[in-house]
Amino acid sequence: MSAAAAVRGALKKAARERTTTSWARLESQLGSALPRLNGPERVQVLTMVDRARAGDEPLLSSLVAAGDPEFAPQYRRVVAALGLEAPDDDDELRDVIEADVEQVFTDGRLR
Repeated sequence: MSAAAAVRGALKKAARERTTTSWARLESQLGSALPRLNGPERVQVLTMVDRARAGDEPLLSSLVAAGDPEFAPQYRRVVAALGLEAPDDDDELRDVIEADVEQVFTDGRLR
């Protein structure tokens, strides 16, 4: 199982449980299925997770961005890699992340 598939599964589980997460929690939860990754590698994995979504699905990576405030700069890179735009202002980005999380929580396809 690839790291992206493992992370996608863990994020879908978090969405069903209506919880956010952090990269450290994902590492703990997934163990050997998720090798130690640096920042750019994490961005790459989360980009692969969200690239696999249908066009109108919310970004699962928003669950990591909401659960780990230090992840916001990396979340901006995930969004950019997907060809989407994120606000430059940190407060506005936080609002977008919170809205995305609510969308993930209410997305019936994740149940």
